[in-house]
Amino acid sequence: MVCGVMSDTSTVQWNGNNWAVSCDFRGNDLSNVQIASQSCGSKCAETQGCTHFTWTQYNGGTCWMKSGTVSKSDAFSTSDSTTVCGVVDGSSPNSGLGPLLSGVLATRHGAYESGACALPNSNYAVVNPVALGDIGTLQQLKFRPDLCGHVLKVDCGNGPLDIVITNSNYGGGLDLYGSTWSKLTNNKPPGQTYCSVQLTSRNAFSFQEPRCYYKPGTDYNNPYYHNVGLLNTGGRIVRGASIDNRAGQHRGDNPYYAFDFGPIDGNKQVVFTFEDGTTSSVFLRDCTYQGSEQMWS
Repeated sequence: MVCGVMSDTSTVQWNGNNWAVSCDFRGNDLSNVQIASQSCGSKCAETQGCTHFTWTQYNGGTCWMKSGTVSKSDAFSTSDSTTVCGVVDGSSPNSGLGPLLSGVLATRHGAYESGACALPNSNYAVVNPVALGDIGTLQQLKFRPDLCGHVLKVDCGNGPLDIVITNSNYGGGLDLYGSTWSKLTNNKPPGQTYCSVQLTSRNAFSFQEPRCYYKPGTDYNNPYYHNVGLLNTGGRIVRGASIDNRAGQHRGDNPYYAFDFGPIDGNKQVVFTFEDGTTSSVFLRDCTYQGSEQMWS
């Protein structure tokens, strides 16, 4: 499947986990299936022989699975901003590390809870949680709602560990949940320690592509209120979301954006804007609803 207008491969802007928008691959079609764009990468990964993919709006949304040896340099950009393409061979899960911050205060957080981020119940590849604070040593990693669900690489002197941001910790540093504290401190008694921390491009979920979620517990059948967020973005941080050029708002310390200017039907697109200025669009009807939040300890 080739869509849009061919352009220079150098203009394809790849995200942290081998996917991009407004791009395609030439030929080598293996099979196709009508599926939401967020599920195309994982569908390819579970399909024998599939090494790369393209998703288009054809026939209501089609995932074109492709075979053969491929690299990201084989992709070309298109004029269609709704297309998504990607490869499934994957780079190192910890590629794309941000600046290293050292001497960050860490404490132990003894709780079993979902946390302020209200991340959806799902299969997570990163299972050690942290409540992220806002002290000065965190610099650009001071807690803000759009950091929820992102993965940090932390080292407190006993080797690095990837941990997921699930909660806020205003006035503090890295408040490590019990499972996280034990691994990072080698079972040190509760207290405090100091660690290095970096933002990574690793995805917290067990699938690779970004996915739009309703905030768990939201009445998603209410056309007058939608509360949605884009998670699993490969380290790219969302800074805003809009529908029909009207901005959504955070309601609490979570990554979801609320829209209450309805009625809004499921055929409307949510445009998520990243801190780098690029965007990703998702139909409301394709946003996943999970009734319960993930619990962490």
